[in-house]
Amino acid sequence: MIWNDDVLGQDFSATTVPVPGRGAHRTATVVRHNPSTRAESRGTVLYVHGWSDYFANPELAVAVQRAGFRFYAVDLHGYGRNLTDEVLAAGDVPGLAEDFSEYQPDFDAAREVIARDGGRIDPDHLVVVAHSTGGLTMSLLLMEQPGQVAGLALATPWIAPQGFSGIDRIILALAPLLPKRLTLMELKVPLNSNYHRVLSRDREGAWEVDPRWRPRKSFPVTVGFLRSTAAARERLLELHGSGRTVQAPVLIQTARRSLLVPWWDKRMHGMDTVLDVEAIRRRAAVLHPAPTVIAYDDAIHDVHRSAPLVRRAAFADLQRWLDGLEID
Repeated sequence: MIWNDDVLGQDFSATTVPVPGRGAHRTATVVRHNPSTRAESRGTVLYVHGWSDYFANPELAVAVQRAGFRFYAVDLHGYGRNLTDEVLAAGDVPGLAEDFSEYQPDFDAAREVIARDGGRIDPDHLVVVAHSTGGLTMSLLLMEQPGQVAGLALATPWIAPQGFSGIDRIILALAPLLPKRLTLMELKVPLNSNYHRVLSRDREGAWEVDPRWRPRKSFPVTVGFLRSTAAARERLLELHGSGRTVQAPVLIQTARRSLLVPWWDKRMHGMDTVLDVEAIRRRAAVLHPAPTVIAYDDAIHDVHRSAPLVRRAAFADLQRWLDGLEID
């Protein structure tokens, strides 16, 4: 296992590992923080990014380390650091999974890397922190196989659909009527770059955003992507109905409000412009009977990359929640 310098600078390094994936997308990349000062820790945090995204938040790593945890992040196959020029040239759709179970090998590979690096990955010491579609992915994997973690912290997880609650069932009813070859068909849905505008330093945000790894709008929206996300959310409801939970404390952090319109509005600097946060909060109990749910005024879609005062409050709440976990 070879660790190389990472794009986030001297306090970070990364290693790439093979995973089954699909098409040209057959690697996952694990990023670690500050390996020289991680001798003593209460446990390990593994971060999982959202759709059309990658790990790019050094401040989150620092906040986690200050809470007494080693910090790692994984860029899943088809995302972020795995999108080399050669992979992009192959032309396979990034960020596509026909079934979210396709990311189980990425999770397994990340845990193996962490264990070989000296981190604790047993269920009493591993905590997963995930954002948006990464939150949906990890919620599903951890409810399918409960008892794998000591805690699950989610920043605006995509556990509820946009619009009315039955839209996922409609998508799943219509999807089988389409020919298999249309799975990769890009849908001509209206996309906007409002979130990119509030996030990117190149526009009105504060964060360095790699245009290959986080396009101005998003990765292509395909039939397969819509079907797989809908199926994942419906499966969460099924698991909840059968009495499943992640068998660990759950924290959910969201913006206070959403503003889901295609045009630009300056209020978007303090609202979620991607997901319906009220719907997400209503579904929080699907994951755990008594989750900790916190909403933040003036937060954006990724609460942990909101304005400085907001993200400091979010980091403080995350640290208190981590401190309260029953970890030896």
